[in-house]
Amino acid sequence: MRPGGAASDFGLRFRRNRNAVIGAAIVTLVLLTALIGPFFVPHDPNRVNMLAVWRPPDSTFWLGADALGRDVFSRIVVGARVSLTVAMSVLAITLAVGTTLGMIAAWYGGWVDALIMRTVDIIFAFPELILAILIAAILGPGLTTVIIALSLVWWPGIARLTRALVLSLKEEMFIDAAIASGTPVAKIMWRHFLPNIAAPLIVRASIGVGFIIMAEATLSFLGIGVQEPQPTWGAMIRDGLTQLRTDPHLALWASAALGITMIGFNLLGDGLRDILDPRLQER
Repeated sequence: MRPGGAASDFGLRFRRNRNAVIGAAIVTLVLLTALIGPFFVPHDPNRVNMLAVWRPPDSTFWLGADALGRDVFSRIVVGARVSLTVAMSVLAITLAVGTTLGMIAAWYGGWVDALIMRTVDIIFAFPELILAILIAAILGPGLTTVIIALSLVWWPGIARLTRALVLSLKEEMFIDAAIASGTPVAKIMWRHFLPNIAAPLIVRASIGVGFIIMAEATLSFLGIGVQEPQPTWGAMIRDGLTQLRTDPHLALWASAALGITMIGFNLLGDGLRDILDPRLQER
């Protein structure tokens, strides 16, 4: 293949996939909002203004104000950074831990594989969100707690997927050749296994971002996640529910931001799965 051919072929398939394009556009918008949006918000998101309590949307407060007169638009923009900080942190931890343990389990087998996989089975025995709530309740509320709780419940899925992928790769001739040439195990994992399992892991990660953001919002909604005055979408929805009939703008706008973000990451994940699946590429 000519230099850059693989990249150009991927780009062509990406542009032809509607889900991937729409999802990438939404994700890009959310990322830009989280990265640079807080520097350009019209109001301090934590500034209390009792004269603007439950103020409806107008030229001053574009999306209205909450129970303390704080600007809803500014808090949604800043809340995007909190949600993506949690999502990226959890992804980094779970990919590192899950991929490493999955490769170790598949490579060594025996009691090592049994120990890792039985741990995975124990965690999978509990509903992910319920277990995250339990861990967060034990550790106490806070941003670090949310990251730890969600990482603990999400790494087993990565480990199980990695193990299955590595088990199939172990039978390939190039792995036998690497073993015969005396290549260290760590180098085999880094140079041979990881590049060949990266695509499914990327798809899994992109789809999982939606779950992580929803779980963070749920923990904040229940009061055991990120705490005030730091704005989060889940806490904004919780605070707005009490006035949903008379002043629905707080809960509705925060719900819309959460929903659009989840749709964007899910569409991107579905598109990448279709693009990177070799069975679909042959059609």
